[in-house]
Amino acid sequence: MPILTSMALVAILLAIGGYAAGAWRSRIRERELTSMLAERNEELQAARAEIARLSSQDALTALATYPHFQQFLEGEWRRASRELTPISLISIELDHLSSYRARLGEDAGNACLKQVATILRDAIGRPGDLVGRHNGDKFAVVLARTDSDGVHALAVKLRAAVEALEIPHPASPVASYVTISLGIATAVPSRSATWQEIELVAAAERALTDAKRLGCNRIARAEFITG
Repeated sequence: MPILTSMALVAILLAIGGYAAGAWRSRIRERELTSMLAERNEELQAARAEIARLSSQDALTALATYPHFQQFLEGEWRRASRELTPISLISIELDHLSSYRARLGEDAGNACLKQVATILRDAIGRPGDLVGRHNGDKFAVVLARTDSDGVHALAVKLRAAVEALEIPHPASPVASYVTISLGIATAVPSRSATWQEIELVAAAERALTDAKRLGCNRIARAEFITG
């Protein structure tokens, strides 16, 4: 077996040391890159979550946008169809808000909408329910596992809560403060139901029209619907 000279041995040791140092630096760089990648992934996930939030949340009122509300309603409708449980909807409109805006301005009208939206959101106590904004100055509430008596009780609570704000309304023929009209509807969809949740929305809208026709600041109920 050949005997290594001291110079050759030194060269080998230096080579081994250089390889070890290079491997050590590579591992450090790999850890740095892994950490950077994890940070970028977290930033990307946060950005995606923010985009999802913005697309599902109304910019003015912070309530659900109507597309998000519809998606939620579809899911609850399917659940009610599977479980054969009631599902209810409330359609809400501020009374004579166009006159309010004409008298006090758009900014005041938007501020009024925000106040009412906050009251509605706070009054919807169950996490499984949802209130959304739609058609500009209207709101809608979907209530899972809620029968006609339950939705009427909540509608009474909502109307009183908005009335209690006593937001001055100098252009309302109904009251000296801001009021709301509400249309409520309830359905128990069967597993073989051929019509969709849009029928429930239409029923609540018809009831809202009745409430406004009867003088506003009141609740009107649609006929009980069976899918």
